[in-house]
Amino acid sequence: MAEADAAPDGARPPSATPSPQGSLNLANAPALPAPQPTANLTDGACPDNMALIQGRFCIDRFEASLESPEGEPLSPYHALKGRPAVAVSRAGLVPQAHISMNQAKAACARAGKRLCTTAQWLEACAGSSKRPLRSYPYGNTEESGACNAHQPGHPIAVLHGGRRKTDSFWMNDPRINQLSATVAPTGAFEGCVSPEGVHDLVGNLLEWTEGSRPLLMGGYYLDAKENGLGCRYVTMLHGADYHDFTTGFRCCAAKLSEAEARVAGSEAPSASGDAQGAEPPSDPSAQLTASTAPEAPPPNAPQTPEPSPDAPRDPPGLRAFTNPAAPLPKVSVRAEYAPADAACPSDMALVEGQRCVSPTQTCKTWVDDPGTPPRSCGEFAPTVCGAARQPMRYCIDRYEFTPEGYTYPLVNVSWGEAELLCRRSGKRLCLEAEWEFACEGPEALPYPYGYKRDGAACNHDRTELFTAAGKLNDQRVPTGSLPRCVSPFGVFNLVGNVDEWTTRGGGGRRSILRGGWWLKGRNRCRAATSSHGENYAGAQTSFRCCKAAR
Repeated sequence: MAEADAAPDGARPPSATPSPQGSLNLANAPALPAPQPTANLTDGACPDNMALIQGRFCIDRFEASLESPEGEPLSPYHALKGRPAVAVSRAGLVPQAHISMNQAKAACARAGKRLCTTAQWLEACAGSSKRPLRSYPYGNTEESGACNAHQPGHPIAVLHGGRRKTDSFWMNDPRINQLSATVAPTGAFEGCVSPEGVHDLVGNLLEWTEGSRPLLMGGYYLDAKENGLGCRYVTMLHGADYHDFTTGFRCCAAKLSEAEARVAGSEAPSASGDAQGAEPPSDPSAQLTASTAPEAPPPNAPQTPEPSPDAPRDPPGLRAFTNPAAPLPKVSVRAEYAPADAACPSDMALVEGQRCVSPTQTCKTWVDDPGTPPRSCGEFAPTVCGAARQPMRYCIDRYEFTPEGYTYPLVNVSWGEAELLCRRSGKRLCLEAEWEFACEGPEALPYPYGYKRDGAACNHDRTELFTAAGKLNDQRVPTGSLPRCVSPFGVFNLVGNVDEWTTRGGGGRRSILRGGWWLKGRNRCRAATSSHGENYAGAQTSFRCCKAAR
């Protein structure tokens, strides 16, 4: 089963070099979770890319970046020096540092918002400003690597007052945050998210709030403990015009009126123009050995036809990518056993063999974008299984859950809803270990098709995640349209396309997402996301079902 979220899939990045305490070195960052989408999770009562907190106010899902009034992006590494700026909140951008509280207030105002009050910020992070429900955005116990905090520092960045020409760095030096893996793009640490989908409230950058005095909240990438733990981290020594390489912000706003919410809700995310992944340059199945090559699906196994280009993505009036609050589809069709003595129903594959419990998977080449944590491995060395093996035998759906009338996998479902729909289908939600073994096979392959990453085979590594309006692009592909994305057991699309809910046993949080979705992230068999609760539902969350074999 997957390891802890700090290194969730067991892949080993290059060893980090120890650095002196208090310096700024992040040259070798650990493998970190991939960002989760939030643009389609916006409550109808809030403007786009804002989250509704306790039904009373809206807060930016991401730390603020800046644009000029003409819409040109401004450098997040430089102080404003009097230039007018507008605050924007989007995933995947480097947030603005070197900003004062007064500048942050003005940038929020130009965006039609306001700087968050300290009480609002605390309610978003801790669940309440008076009686905190949690110490961190995700819970009461700190999870190593969940947020961008406690980084070791860079040995060449020795901070001085900047008073002398010989001082190497000063507090507003634009070079500081351009060192590798200091401040991270918004949403890059997907474990650092609140139940409402607000990212990076702890770590990354300090955040200005407004109250009886200027306060900086939440810690930053070097520290989230010295001045209080997590959500209770407070820096109160600076005035409203102070700024340095650690100071950032986000905005708040009043919730929309009912009329405004209806107008905002009518702007649905645009669909991807290309529903079919590109043909890979070579046959990934050639990387599988003969002993693990998948069997062809039986002739009577359900196959999803290729949709026409103008086919609707999801049925109207039911749960959909663009309609997360609609009713769930009804489930009444159950596949038959064919032949009658088959081990599994015709829409499921038999998984049988010896699972490697704790394999060693070492990445040979990382292919992440510059300045982002290493999480996308281009090629793995052969897996080494030196631990015990576990015998397993069960049935698993060949494809993601795609109800009758749907062409694309059902999304915007929570863990509890996934379990319910599986039960209605005469099945159950897969255990995490079952999903994992179905993906990697007896050889514990990093990818279902082998050791070398191929995003075209499994619909991941997609770009242009968001529209110009900041809404998530629907880049799902139809169920059954990726014949090369197949595991050693003949199970399709376990990596990429959509994230899949599974159940983790042994106490603690049960709701675990596996496999990644269409963005460039971990997207491999051992990748696991454990930061979301059982009621979380996102535009990328789907599932498949399992069942005991006969």
